[in-house]
Amino acid sequence: MKFRKTVVTGCSAVLLAGLAAGCSPNASTGSSAGSNGSASKNKDLRVMMVYHPSMEQFKGTDNMNDNKLVKVIREKSGFNVKYESLPKDNPAQKVSIILASGDVPDLMRISGKSDYFKLAQQGAFEPLDDLIKQYIPNSSAMNTAEVLDSTRYGGKIYGLPHRVAQKVGNGILGRSDIIKALGLKDPSTLDEFYTTLKTIKEKKNIAPLTARGANPGSFAQSFEPFAAAFGVGSTTVVKNGKLEFSWVQPEYKEFLETMKKWYDEGLIDQEFSINKDVKDKMINGTAVYSVSSWPDAQTIDRSIKDKNTGGTIQYIAPVTGKNGQSGFMEEAVTGSSYWVIPKQAKNKQGAAEYINYIYGAEADKLLTYGIEGEDYKVENGKAVQTPEQSNAIPWRTLYFLGDSDPSFFARLEAKGFLPYYKPLEPFKRNREETVFAPSVEAYDTKFSELRNFMEENALKFIMNKRNLSEFDKFVQEFNAKGGKAAIDAMNEWYTKKK
Repeated sequence: MKFRKTVVTGCSAVLLAGLAAGCSPNASTGSSAGSNGSASKNKDLRVMMVYHPSMEQFKGTDNMNDNKLVKVIREKSGFNVKYESLPKDNPAQKVSIILASGDVPDLMRISGKSDYFKLAQQGAFEPLDDLIKQYIPNSSAMNTAEVLDSTRYGGKIYGLPHRVAQKVGNGILGRSDIIKALGLKDPSTLDEFYTTLKTIKEKKNIAPLTARGANPGSFAQSFEPFAAAFGVGSTTVVKNGKLEFSWVQPEYKEFLETMKKWYDEGLIDQEFSINKDVKDKMINGTAVYSVSSWPDAQTIDRSIKDKNTGGTIQYIAPVTGKNGQSGFMEEAVTGSSYWVIPKQAKNKQGAAEYINYIYGAEADKLLTYGIEGEDYKVENGKAVQTPEQSNAIPWRTLYFLGDSDPSFFARLEAKGFLPYYKPLEPFKRNREETVFAPSVEAYDTKFSELRNFMEENALKFIMNKRNLSEFDKFVQEFNAKGGKAAIDAMNEWYTKKK
């Protein structure tokens, strides 16, 4: 794979199946007692996880409650931890049954922002503010104040987010071998990108830009950096101190007009609206550019190398528009699940101390690499782990309570993802305010329907199935379908937040 050299700034990571973790680069080693309180005398602790496929990857007699890492966790944390799991199907229903029964775990994971806030409103969880201050000092290394504020109900924190450390997801990926063969340079502006696409079309007669439009949400992802060049790449924008949907802005109409022009001139894959995937076209060289994720970039690159045709790929920076706007939407850091202590839990202090231990550096290293000498070795002060060693204990991430930057990078490296992830890090990312909002029912319940309606009409506008002169009518339809009510409800939170 041929990437230009880039300077990696900051720590970032991704929540991907098998790559979940917990963060604490500056945290203490993770003693179970917090700095302001004595250790819990009750050493029995029940922890309830959500189902994950890695639960089925234990070998031999090992299981969720009996394996070499759990033995270390029990020894180092000082707790006799018993792990349980919600079922794969209908976990929310099981949560309701458990909480109603009174026979509750001491710590449990709740999936979904809506369910978390609904249950917090019902008084199902213990407020965590005092417990965090007394027993979870490592929380500050895991969660920013803004992230914790996003979990508040009635001014109190009822759950700690299962942190997502992902900073980057997609980028503009190009077949750099084709670009080089045509004597072209990486475009940096939208106009330069248009000129590059024109040259590719004229000289190669292949799809200069391919995209996905068949699945819900895929249009927005595939065209995000080009919408961002008009300042409307994120879901919402701030205007006059309030949030507005990007999709109803005049700038979004400009974006659609430009994409329609590209489509009319054959610069966009004429099959993009029915594409569910673009990897094959990138691999076969029937398309030159696509907006692709770093895991897909790895697949594309390895498949190209298998063909042994000399093909190469490279990410380019998001192109800038006439006003210097560019970028990708900032990845969510709060995730969609929360660790809570049920109101009826028998060992609330112990649960808090356990959280602090898992957040600590000692547990982070254990759950990242396993046991030194068995699962990894140390060379020049650095842990070294082979892919085989990493793959032998895939279930270790079950025990994390969030996503860890250093830990995740270690697994990225073990799985060969780093060369595809790192080039995306320096690129501009645009903040999406609604990521930090609590559950807003009028917004949350309508979002998918509104996004799908936008994408359906965006495809029509670009492919000449609806005239762009009807954009204002589309805006009226969008608002009538709940768009105005949704954004008004979100602004009730946003205007108070500022």
